[in-house]
Amino acid sequence: MYNDIRGNNKEILRLNAENDSLNYKDVSVLSNFVSEQGKILPRRTTGLKSKQQKKITKLIKQARIAALLPFVIGKT
Repeated sequence: MYNDIRGNNKEILRLNAENDSLNYKDVSVLSNFVSEQGKILPRRTTGLKSKQQKKITKLIKQARIAALLPFVIGKT
């Protein structure tokens, strides 16, 4: 009952079968896996499997290089 003590406040984001063919141009889907500050959300927050998290991380980094996603959000 570890989750009951700490509280279960995490938001779980799932990839379904149609999102398995993601690419770096799908900014609307990839932005769900980035925090308000622009950081990539960890596996414990997203609820993804290891292979899915690695793929999402790689795609987010490709989108950042292609200037589709910002590296830092909200910093002035």
